[in-house]
Amino acid sequence: MIKRIKNIVGTEERKRLLSNFFSLSILQGADYILPLLTMPYLFRVLGAEKFGLVAFSTSTLFFFNILVEYGFNLSATRDISKNIGSKQKIQEIFATVLTAKLFLLLVSFFLLSLLIVIFDKFNNDWQLFYLSFLLVIGNALLPTWFFQGIEEMKYISYFSLGARLFFTLGIFIFISSPDDYLLQPLMNGGGMILIGIFSIHFVKKKYDIKFSFQSFNKIRRVLKDGLNIFITEFIPNLYSNFSNILLGFFATMEIVGYYSLATKVIDVFNRLIYIVRNITFPYLNKNNRNFKKVAKVTILGGAVLSFFAYSTTYYLVPFIFGTKAYNSLVYIYILAFSPFFMAILQTYGVNKLLVEKQDSLYKKIIITGSLFGFLLSTTLVPFFSAIGASITLISTRGVLAGLVYFKTKYK
Repeated sequence: MIKRIKNIVGTEERKRLLSNFFSLSILQGADYILPLLTMPYLFRVLGAEKFGLVAFSTSTLFFFNILVEYGFNLSATRDISKNIGSKQKIQEIFATVLTAKLFLLLVSFFLLSLLIVIFDKFNNDWQLFYLSFLLVIGNALLPTWFFQGIEEMKYISYFSLGARLFFTLGIFIFISSPDDYLLQPLMNGGGMILIGIFSIHFVKKKYDIKFSFQSFNKIRRVLKDGLNIFITEFIPNLYSNFSNILLGFFATMEIVGYYSLATKVIDVFNRLIYIVRNITFPYLNKNNRNFKKVAKVTILGGAVLSFFAYSTTYYLVPFIFGTKAYNSLVYIYILAFSPFFMAILQTYGVNKLLVEKQDSLYKKIIITGSLFGFLLSTTLVPFFSAIGASITLISTRGVLAGLVYFKTKYK
């Protein structure tokens, strides 16, 4: 893949793209590989029930994380990359986006509190859900979108890697029994909050970009401008993350744990596709003539990752997670085509339609495919448990990939 990138861009752009590629690889790799290192230990120490319960809370809080992110990883990145020569404009974007995220954070906390008050499923473990919310706070403060926009991902990679390494070490030191399960979200979320605060301070010191609270009119405008992208980022959770939550109501927490393990293993492969997308998206916003070459690299990479996921996990997963992980293999095999489908979706959706400002068309495609997945999950999960959730996930990603490809080619 790296050799192909060298053939696409000039020397200076190539250095920046490769630097961002390796920085994002470190960031996203740590985000997924480090949890994979801790999961075998957590499963043995916490037991199947507590392990599944933590996975269930993570799936629930992911909805709030998407709400707070609001698609700024794409919309704000695009705005900053297009105004890279104007410090005043970047200052305004930075302050407005961060203020909007803090506003959405308050909304999310209110909604979570309603869930805890209304539903026993959440009220019985209210401490876990509130502690899990710390991670939402940390992600709200972390200006990853700013560093993506200026194409300087190495700094945020250093900060985030430090927090994740600290969190990983803390798991092995402090969690030693099922009663310690609350420490996991506490350490994870607390570390991200500290890194978020430090990152904002770093932006001020290095780039002289200061944060100040913006007016509600500016917040409303940036939320309105990013609405289409937010919908396209949020709606897929109706079939992916919602399936996890639905599974928690119809299956044991042990099955939830095996299914969560499978999705996290596949997400390691999917994350490489997102790394390529996050690097090439700001580049293509400035220079779209090399789209076809970028598309070939991305889709070929997705096909290779799918093949690798299918052919190696039988040996790697039990070796890493123990013999009980054999129970996750059937779900992994069903989900193995995900990297290929995600490569098509990100290439012709984000790197094509969003770059060309076809936000509305992309939104319609995502809504159509996601509603299909939502209906499929409500039909399959109650009757077929985790098998139904796996079929829902891979079928919907295949439908989305097909829709975005044909709509792009024949629009």
